[in-house]
Amino acid sequence: MMFLFERVMWSIKTESPEMREHWKREVAKSDVVPTSIATRLDESEKLWEFYESASDDPTDAGSLYGFGENHIDVRGAFQEEKRGLIAFAFLVLSVGLNLYMFYGFVWTVVSVVISDLNTEKAVGFDGWFFGSLIVSLWFVMNYFLWKHTWRWVRVELFTQRHIVVRFNRITRHVYVNRPDYAGGVVTLPWDAVVPVINPEAPDFMGAGGFLVLGFLSDHSGAGYDELLMLGRPMHGNEELVGFWEFIRRFMEEGPEAVPKPKRLLTLRPLPVEPVRATLRFMSGFWRNGGKFAALITGTLLSPLIILHALSHWISLLLCWAPRWPKEIREAGQPGKPIPKLTTAEDFGPIIGANLRANTLKERSETPMPERPGWRPAARQQDHSHV
Repeated sequence: MMFLFERVMWSIKTESPEMREHWKREVAKSDVVPTSIATRLDESEKLWEFYESASDDPTDAGSLYGFGENHIDVRGAFQEEKRGLIAFAFLVLSVGLNLYMFYGFVWTVVSVVISDLNTEKAVGFDGWFFGSLIVSLWFVMNYFLWKHTWRWVRVELFTQRHIVVRFNRITRHVYVNRPDYAGGVVTLPWDAVVPVINPEAPDFMGAGGFLVLGFLSDHSGAGYDELLMLGRPMHGNEELVGFWEFIRRFMEEGPEAVPKPKRLLTLRPLPVEPVRATLRFMSGFWRNGGKFAALITGTLLSPLIILHALSHWISLLLCWAPRWPKEIREAGQPGKPIPKLTTAEDFGPIIGANLRANTLKERSETPMPERPGWRPAARQQDHSHV
């Protein structure tokens, strides 16, 4: 399911106001209750700021791709451990249809033509016409297969391998590296971040969850809202809050203020990662003393686990490692320009107008919660040097 959530969210934010109203009416007819970023932020009893400590136990939560002096790279894809499901469905469909078409029709026609040529029997017009028709139908079938599945297939295949979020403490920026169809590469101000956390919540409330960070347009100046879901599925609320504290301390105090990660995630398509991802759903049993139950469950589900892990790995192999633009790779280095903060207009006039219109509409329906004591830093709009 890798980037499906990101693609759907971006489509909702960039669609025309008319289409948005249409889908809103359709959703109202169902039992689905959509939530906005403001609603998610309001779920917490207190809005925490980047300068407020939320935990005494910062942890990287096993969710970092990179850890350096000036920046850290964090996993930024929602439900990435479930990748492979769409890839498996598409491969089964495409391979199955092509094998059926090829051996059922194309190969039959080719065999007849070859047989006639070997026996020096002339292939008549009907034979060539029928053969050409079958081959043409084969290409037409594949054309429509790709045309109607490509937008969903590319959330797991033939796209960048991971979504990475970079926190640069020198520029005080948050850089998000996503595929273009999910919003592309954007630059956000660290000082506008609001974490959706509640340190007083029971530990089990955060089990399986992700760290949610909101960047509301009222504070970022982007003209639209950004929502980031970071990290691997958490073991509990304590780890979730500790993960936010790790990021906060790194940005505010530096790398010496946080424990050095014991292991970093890899951007390479190693087969061990799919195995870890597919087995992670049993980690709760294992950590809470249910090792026997975990072993029994893993044994019974082993065929599905192997199939999922294989599909996950195929997805990794058919994607490429994300690459940052040069100005972001050099951001924070002496004498290098600071990347410009992203605004709605950077996506073009039509998408920019839709982003602003949809954000204003959403804000009128769900007012943003107040942030008492918020201390915004000056926005850097130009390419000034560090």
